[in-house]
Amino acid sequence: MRKLSTVLMASAAAGLLASVSWPALAADVTKTRLENADGDANNWITWGQNYQNHRYSRLAQINTNNVANLKVAFSVPLTAGLDGIPSATANLEITPLVDDGMMFLQTVFGLTYKIDVNRGNRGIVLWKNDPGVNKEAESAYYVRGNALWGDKVIANIIDGRVLSISRSTGETAWEKQVARTTLGYENLPGGPDAKHFVAGEKFTAAPIVVEGKALVGQSAGDWGTRGWLAAIDTENGKELWRTYTIPAKGEPGHETWKDDHNAWRTGGGALWTTGAYDPAQRVTIWGTANPVPMFDVEFRPGDNLFTDSVVAFDIDTGKMKWYFQYVPNEGWDYDENGTHMLYDLDIGGQPRKVVGHYGRNGFYYQIDRTNGQFINANQYTYDLNWTKGIDPKTGKPAEYDATKAVQTYVPAAQITRATGLNRQLVCPTATGGVRWQPTAYNPSTKIAYAGSQEGCSANGVAVEAPVGPAGGNPKGAGQVYTAGGGTNVPPGVYIAGSITAVDVTTNKIIAKQRLDYSNLSGVIVTAGGLVFSGNQDGSVVAYHERTLAPLWTFYTGAVIKAPAITYAVGGKQYIAIVAGGTAVGPNPDRGIMDRDAQLWVFSL
Repeated sequence: MRKLSTVLMASAAAGLLASVSWPALAADVTKTRLENADGDANNWITWGQNYQNHRYSRLAQINTNNVANLKVAFSVPLTAGLDGIPSATANLEITPLVDDGMMFLQTVFGLTYKIDVNRGNRGIVLWKNDPGVNKEAESAYYVRGNALWGDKVIANIIDGRVLSISRSTGETAWEKQVARTTLGYENLPGGPDAKHFVAGEKFTAAPIVVEGKALVGQSAGDWGTRGWLAAIDTENGKELWRTYTIPAKGEPGHETWKDDHNAWRTGGGALWTTGAYDPAQRVTIWGTANPVPMFDVEFRPGDNLFTDSVVAFDIDTGKMKWYFQYVPNEGWDYDENGTHMLYDLDIGGQPRKVVGHYGRNGFYYQIDRTNGQFINANQYTYDLNWTKGIDPKTGKPAEYDATKAVQTYVPAAQITRATGLNRQLVCPTATGGVRWQPTAYNPSTKIAYAGSQEGCSANGVAVEAPVGPAGGNPKGAGQVYTAGGGTNVPPGVYIAGSITAVDVTTNKIIAKQRLDYSNLSGVIVTAGGLVFSGNQDGSVVAYHERTLAPLWTFYTGAVIKAPAITYAVGGKQYIAIVAGGTAVGPNPDRGIMDRDAQLWVFSL
């Protein structure tokens, strides 16, 4: 049975320490504050820094002239969040939130912390809210963050619950089971071996709150579910609307699932990276994941809407206002959940409202955010072979043929039932260029940044029998071999990383920094001319915003998959990042890196 949420306060054995001084409550997080987050550089009050997902800070105290003097201000262990995880991987991909010297962050299994960072030389944990997740039942440990609204912390939990937590006390105000914990496949043949087919729906994307609505994306599409976005009333947890990204019979787009076995029922299209919000149009803009099964395109002929797409949802009704599909009938796991950034730009002498997106498929796209019209695209990864390019008129891959139910694109890179496990060399890798790791945009210089994965993988597909009611194939068959994996890996297969800077006025790369390991941390950019990121070798790095030359490095000793943030307290700027969650080794370059969870904070 799931235990009730508990709150652990800063206390001694005999009770609350009398010496703890509880700071005055910060101002509520309101519609006005969130819509004007750019004017509040001292704080970081939403996942993407602002509703437009810029991850740009106007703080400039730490800059290119003095960043070499950056030192550790303090660290806070978060190891309690790793309790109960049997594997070596926990995937701490947390964006902390800071408001008036108080930091809020969620670790694995929904354990939410409030940390007083006012002192500047240490962080004091004031409370921890434990929602009591059944750790034996959950096999996924991804966590990306919380949202702030009013005087509450809004948390969506891996097991499908949404919680409202008091910022002052850490007590749970309400909790609602929003996502289904099982899919009704309990009597499938296979017994325990079929468990991965009934994993149910989950949350991994951080929520955003828009006008009192917590927007939460169903994140478990690969496990044979349909993606959806839901709006939850932050006052009471009532569900206001829910829109599925895989259309049911009779809904627009359903005709693009041309199979005869109801593949749409388990068709994927999850939303596992947080979307953006355009207040002027009153739409929230999210990327969607791959169709399922992810590699077997012949099982699900058709364009498979609305997978691998960017979709604008009306925040009042949930209705889809427009969409753009990056790759119809895609079969390499190039889902397009990655961050979508909103900005205004003159293109061809005309003012455009733009969505900018580093695609997992290796292209940087610009889309008109008023109607979903394609503007342009350009390759940003070193290697790309699944298509010869993007059609400059339609934005579709050059080989796309609307008359075909099953797309072939570039046959040498296409995974089919005929090729089977004769592994095809595919670039970018199956995990793509930019997967989830947050990107950043500097509105002053009009440069967009990304931390990404580079290289190729060798992919094959093994067909499995459909599983699930009325057809469908929840997980989908397939085997993916990357550098160092499998046997007889073809030449050219490697995995590395990069930091990339694109001038969005031209959609051209202006700088690129190659990394020894794939970047899974993402980036932020500051008015001090710096780009901050973390790496899998445990390093936190500051890069020059124009050249991407590394200017400062600190080794934490633990793999980093979380993005940095920056904030200010008492007139002093700080950089914060969470390291840990993954054990790596032995490795000749990195040695043995144990699983860890630690908040690191730096200052001059």
